[in-house]
Amino acid sequence: MRVNKYLFFILIVGLVLCSNLSCERDDICAEGTPTTPFLVIKFIDFDAGTQVKAPSELQVKAVGVETPFTLGTVTDSILIPLRNDASITDYEFTINSDTANNSDTDPLPNKDTVSFQYTTEEEYVSSACGFKINYKGLTVSPPEAGDDGSWIKNITIQRENVTDETPAHVFIFH
Repeated sequence: MRVNKYLFFILIVGLVLCSNLSCERDDICAEGTPTTPFLVIKFIDFDAGTQVKAPSELQVKAVGVETPFTLGTVTDSILIPLRNDASITDYEFTINSDTANNSDTDPLPNKDTVSFQYTTEEEYVSSACGFKINYKGLTVSPPEAGDDGSWIKNITIQRENVTDETPAHVFIFH
């Protein structure tokens, strides 16, 4: 009887150890783990050169999508996603977009369409987090102006590879 209790105890301890050893530390994706980065765009005053300048009543939406992004209070930069199932993403950038409060003296909305081109590259993060997408060789086509002319004066690529969200990748001069 004493041997049976001893074997039962060893069996239970062995099962507990096996179950704990089979779990990996990364079975849960940690909150600070890098994921697919957003494109960081900084808005610059065209006349001042390097001074940041927030666009007035900015609205951004992907071409073909009805709902614009909720940007909150736009200061001088925004983060927008790039498509990971294609090598091109088109966005409509509209200033003076608040048409609900329009009066005769308010400026009319002005929309420019900007096309971002890139290649995607998968990077393995962990078994819990899977893969993240990095965007390589970012280029941009000149903005297509709306009927009111282009409010975007120039676009420059600051970083061709979108691998994180720390510095700005693109400067839009307006």
